[in-house]
Amino acid sequence: MLDDKCPKGHQRSWKCHKPPRGCNKCEAEALRAQKEAQKALRRQEKRAREEQEHIEHMAKLDTMVAEERQRLKDAQLFRDRAAAVHQKEKDLADAQAMTVPSLAPLPNAQNGVGGSAGKEPDPMPTQASPTPSNNPGTQPPDSANSPIPKWTDRRQSPAKEEWERQKTMENARNDAIDSVMDMIGLEEVKLQILQIKAKIEVSIRQNADMSSDRLNVSFLGNPGTGKTTVARLYARILASLGALPCSTFVETTGARLAHDGVAGAKKIVEDVLGTGGGTIFLDEAYQLTEEHSQSSGRQVLDFLLAEMENNVGKIVFILAGYNKNMEKFFEHNPGLTSRVPYTLPFADYQDDELLWILQQRIEKRYNGKMRIEGGKDGLYMRIVVKRLGRGRGRPGFGNARALETTYSKIAARQAVRLTRERKEGLRPDDFYLYKTDLVGPDPSKAILKCSAWDELQKMIGLGTVKESLKAMIDRISVNYQRELNEKAPIEISLNRVFLGSPGTGKTSVAKLYGQILADLGILSNGEVIVKSPADFMGKFIGHSEANAKAILASAMGKVLIIDEAYMLYTSTAGGGSTTDSFKTAIVDTIVAEVQSVPGEDRCVLLLGYEDKMVEMFQNVNPGLSRRFAIENAFRFEDFTNEELLKILNLKLKSQDLEATDEGKAVVIEVLSRGRNRPNFGNAGEVENQLGLAKGRHQLRQCAKKPSERPSDIVFEPQDFDPDYDRGAHASTNLDKLFEDVVGCEDIIAKLGGYQQIAQGMKANGLDARGMIPTNFLFKGPPGTGKTTTARKVGQIYYDLGFLAEVEVVECSASDLIGQFIGQTGPKTRVQLDKALGKVLFIDEAYRLAEGHFATEAINELVDQLTKPKYMDKLLVILAGYAQEINKLISINPGLSSRFPEEITFKNMSPIQCLQILERAIRKQNIQTPALTDPKSQIHGKMVGLIEEFITLPSWGNARDMKTLGNTLVGFAFKANASSPGALAVSEDDVFHLTKAMLKERQERCANLPTALPLRTVQRAADQSQAPPPPPPPTEGSSTQADETTGPSNGSPQPTEHQDTDAASDDVESKGKISVPQEPNVTRDGGVSDATWAQLQADIAATKAEPKISDEAFGDQQDVASTAWETAHQAELAFQRLQEQKARDEADAQQLKHRQEEARIERENARRKREKAKADLERMRIRQIAQKREKAVQDKLRSMGVCVQGFQWIKQAGGYRCAGGSHFIGNERLGV
Repeated sequence: MLDDKCPKGHQRSWKCHKPPRGCNKCEAEALRAQKEAQKALRRQEKRAREEQEHIEHMAKLDTMVAEERQRLKDAQLFRDRAAAVHQKEKDLADAQAMTVPSLAPLPNAQNGVGGSAGKEPDPMPTQASPTPSNNPGTQPPDSANSPIPKWTDRRQSPAKEEWERQKTMENARNDAIDSVMDMIGLEEVKLQILQIKAKIEVSIRQNADMSSDRLNVSFLGNPGTGKTTVARLYARILASLGALPCSTFVETTGARLAHDGVAGAKKIVEDVLGTGGGTIFLDEAYQLTEEHSQSSGRQVLDFLLAEMENNVGKIVFILAGYNKNMEKFFEHNPGLTSRVPYTLPFADYQDDELLWILQQRIEKRYNGKMRIEGGKDGLYMRIVVKRLGRGRGRPGFGNARALETTYSKIAARQAVRLTRERKEGLRPDDFYLYKTDLVGPDPSKAILKCSAWDELQKMIGLGTVKESLKAMIDRISVNYQRELNEKAPIEISLNRVFLGSPGTGKTSVAKLYGQILADLGILSNGEVIVKSPADFMGKFIGHSEANAKAILASAMGKVLIIDEAYMLYTSTAGGGSTTDSFKTAIVDTIVAEVQSVPGEDRCVLLLGYEDKMVEMFQNVNPGLSRRFAIENAFRFEDFTNEELLKILNLKLKSQDLEATDEGKAVVIEVLSRGRNRPNFGNAGEVENQLGLAKGRHQLRQCAKKPSERPSDIVFEPQDFDPDYDRGAHASTNLDKLFEDVVGCEDIIAKLGGYQQIAQGMKANGLDARGMIPTNFLFKGPPGTGKTTTARKVGQIYYDLGFLAEVEVVECSASDLIGQFIGQTGPKTRVQLDKALGKVLFIDEAYRLAEGHFATEAINELVDQLTKPKYMDKLLVILAGYAQEINKLISINPGLSSRFPEEITFKNMSPIQCLQILERAIRKQNIQTPALTDPKSQIHGKMVGLIEEFITLPSWGNARDMKTLGNTLVGFAFKANASSPGALAVSEDDVFHLTKAMLKERQERCANLPTALPLRTVQRAADQSQAPPPPPPPTEGSSTQADETTGPSNGSPQPTEHQDTDAASDDVESKGKISVPQEPNVTRDGGVSDATWAQLQADIAATKAEPKISDEAFGDQQDVASTAWETAHQAELAFQRLQEQKARDEADAQQLKHRQEEARIERENARRKREKAKADLERMRIRQIAQKREKAVQDKLRSMGVCVQGFQWIKQAGGYRCAGGSHFIGNERLGV
C-alpha cells in the first residue's frame, strides 16, 4: 500500500500495482460546489427574469400614462381651437356691428356667451368648478366634496347687481363687462367702468359728438390685482360701445419707452393710428420719471402728453403703476391730470377674496382632482391666506401674484413629502394636500430634525445666544398653535441685531439662523447673503438708495447679513457726528423697505460691536430702532478661558497638532492678558497664537540637527511665550528693574507685596484681579522719576498678567479736556480706549481741577473706570505735585475711592543727585572723579553747588542732573575729539561746568516776571541754607570753601505765609546743635590786640550761629519747594486766564466774521429768490403765450386754408403760411 496526500492535504492510499486514485474528499467538495453554483445561477436567472418583468411592466405603465396625458393634451387643444374660432367669430360680429350706424346700441349687438371660452386669460375666474372625485382607499371624504359657492354668494357686489339689472331690464349685452364683473373684488373699478359706459351711452342717445371726450385712465394699485387684465377688457369695452374706432390693443412699459426714446413712442402711436385707432397700455408708467431713465423718459412723457391731446377720440391711453410711484409721475407735468381724467383704484384683495382665488387656482390646475385636508374652505386654507394677508397695505404687496408664489411653496413641500414617502416604500396620493404641505411643519417638532439647530448646540460657548434663539423658537411654536386656534399670532421680528466682539461666531450663527428659519418654514430659501456698508455705498446722489433697494430685493426669502453695520454712521473722535448724506440715505432706505411685520419673507441681521452699534442707533433714523430692537439683540459674550481651551484643542485636532499641558496653560494665560486689548479676537486670537507658535517652534527645531527633528509637532510653553516663566523670577526681576533708580526702596517694597499677593492667589487657583490696585496717584516735584516708575510698574503688571502690553500711553490734561460742550467725555473715552491693556499716564493731572470742562473730564474718568469695559483692564496713573493732586482728589469724592493707592516722590538729596550724575557720565564710558566719595575734595564742592541748585524755583532733581551729565559728556568728547581713546573729565571741569550751569539758572530765576514767588522761595532758601562739610585743613581748601559757601543772609524775616513761618521756626528749633565750649587757649606771641579782639568776636559769633541738621534741612527743602510750586501755579493760572481772555476775544472776532458771512449769504439767497421768482413769472407769461399760439396754430390747421399744410408764421396783423400764398388776419382768428 502506498500513502500520499492530495494537493489540498487530504490523506489517500492505493495498492502499488494500481494507479493512484483521486481524492474522495476533494471529489465530494467539488460536487457540493457545483450544486451551490447551479443554485446561485438559478437564483440569479430568477432575479434577472423578475427585474425584466418589472421593467416591462413599468414601461407599459409609462406608456399608458403618456397616452392618458396625450389624450388630455388633445382635449385641451380641441378646446383651445374652439375658443380661438369662437373669438374670431366674435371679432367678426363686432366689426360688422360697428359698420351699422345707430343712435342706440341694438339689443343683440353685443350678445355673447358668459362662459370662459371667449374671455381673455383671467387669473380670477368665478365659475363653479367640478366636484373632485374621491380616491378610495387613500383618505376619508372631507369637505372638499361640497360644491364651492360662487363669489357672488360670498359677498354682495353693488356693481354686479346693477349690471345684472341692466342685462335683465334693458337687455344689455357685453361679454367684456361680464368678464370684469366676474372678477373677484375690484368693486370701485367695476363701478367706474359702469359710469364710463353710462356716459358713453348717454352721449350716443343724445347724438352728441364724442370725438372730444377724453377717456384716458390711470390704474393705481399693487401688483397682482388684475390691472393688465382689466386694461385689455377696458379696451374691448370702449371699442364695443363705439367710443373707439377699433379694438387694437398695444401693451408696453415705461422702461421700454425710456429705452426706445421718442422715436419708439412715435412708432407705437403711428402703428395704432394705422389700424384706425385703439388703446395703448403703458404699464409701470412711473419708470419714465425715475432717476435712472435720465432725460429720455421725461422726453417720451412730454411727447405722449401732446399725442394724448392730438388724438382724442382715436387713441385711449391707460397708465398703470403703484400708488406712491404714480404720485411722483403725475407731478412731472400739471397738465397730466387733465389729460387723464379717470382713475381706477385697484385695492388689495381681502382674505376671503384671496381664499377664493387660491381655491380656483387649485381647481383649475388639477382639474378638480386635488383634495385638501380640512377642505377647501377649511382651517389650513384659511391659515395660508391669513399669513399672506398680513402683508396687505404695504407697497409692493403681491396679491394674486404673491398667492402664486405661496402656492409654489405649498407644491414644493408636497413634492418633498411625496418623494420621501415613495422612497420609504409607501404609496402616497399625488392628489392630496396635507396639513404640513399647506401650513408647514410644527416648529416644536421640526426643530428636533433640524441639522442647523444641532450644529448650533454643538458650538462652544454662546450660552446667551442659544437661550435667546430657543426663546424665539418657542414663540414661533406658540404662534403656530395660535394660528391653529385661529387667533392672531404674536408679532415676532426676524430682523435682529448681533452684538459682540470679533471672533465670537456672529457670522457662523447668522448662517445657521437662516437655515433654521428655512427648516421651520419661516423663510422660503434660507440662503445667507453677507454684505458690508461699503456694498451699499453709491458713487453719486441717489445711487446709494438704488443699491440698498437692489440688495434688499435680492434678499427676499433669504438672510441678509450687514457686517460691521455701525459703519453706516459716522462719528468723530471729539464726540460729534458728521452728516454723510450717502450713509443717511442707506439707513433711510432700510427703514422704508424693511417693515419687520409678520409674513415678511426676509431676515436682515445687523452685526457689530455693542458700543458702536448703540451709538449708531442713538443718532440715526429713529425708525431703525423700531425695525431692529437692539434691546432684544443676540449678545455674543467673549469666550471664557475654559471655552478658549476647548477651541484650542479643537483647532489643534483639526490641524493634526499637539501641545503639552504646560504649553496650553501658557497660551491661555497669553489669551487672558490679550482680553484687556480693545476688540479682543476670541477664536480668531486663538488662531493667531497658533500661527505665532508655529513660527517659534520652527525656529527652535532649526537649531537641532535634521536627524533630531521629530515629525510630530508638539508645542512647548516657550513656543507660545518665550518668557513664560517670568513669574518665577518676579522678585529678582523687580530688583533688577529698579537697579538704575535711586531712592526707590519704598516703591520696591510696595510692588513686591503686590507680587506676593498675586503669586499666593494664583497658587490657590484664585484671580488676583480686584485685590491688587490698578489706579495710582504719583505725587511729587518734577524730575523725581514719576514717568520712569510708571513704565517699570507697567512691566511688573504685565508680568502679573494684568496688562496685554508694557506700553505707556502718556497724555496730559489737554488730551482729555474738550473745546466745547459735549466733547470732553468722548475725548476722555478715546484716551481710555487707546490705553486698554496698557498704562495710561496722565501727567500734570492737577490741571483737571480747573474749569468746567476739566471737571467734566474728571467725572467721566470716575464713571468709566467702574464700567466693565475699563475696570481692571488698564493701569491709570495720575501724576503731579502733591498739593495740587490733593486738591484734585477733593473735587470728586468718587476719585479718592477709585485711586486708593499713592506713591510719593520726594526731592532728592545732594548725595542722591551726585549718584545720578556719576551714573550718567560713566554710562558713556567716561572717567569721572569720585563724586560720591565723601572724602574727596570734589564731593564737598559739588554738594555745596547742588544745595544752591535745590533752592532754585526751577529745580528739576534728576532731570537737571541728567542735563548736567549731558553737558559734561559733551565737553569730554569735544575736548578729546582729535585723540580717541579713554575719556575723562577732571575735578576742575566738573566744578566749573556745574557752577556755570548754576549761574545760568540763577539768572533765569532773577528775571522772573513776578517778584512774589522768587522772594518767597529765596526767603525759604535763606532759612534752610547750610554750610558744606569742612574741607581738609589746607590753605587751598579753605580758599575754595570760602568761594563756594558764599555770604550769609542773616536771620529770616517774618512773612505773610503763616504756615511757612511756622515751619521755619520749627526748623530752627530742631536744627540747633550744642556747640562744645573751647578749652582755655593762650594767646600766641606776636599777635596784636586788634587781631586777638577780632578773633574772639568771630569765635563768639560762631558759637552763637545755630547748626542745621540734615533732617531739618530736608524739611525746610520741602517747604521751599511747596512755596515755589504754589507761586508757580498761581502764575500759571494767571497766564491761563490771560490766554483764555485772548481766546475769547478771538472767538468774538470769529463770531463777528461768521455773522457777516451769514448776512452776505442771506442777502445772496434773497437775490437768488427774487431772480427765481422773476424768471418764473417770465416763464409763466411765455407759457401762456405759447399755449395761445398753439391754440391759434390748431385753429389755422383746422381751417384748412393752406392745402400744402405749411407752418403758419406770425406777422404784423395776422399769420402767413410758410409758402407765402395764404394770409389770415387776426380779426378772422379772433385774437
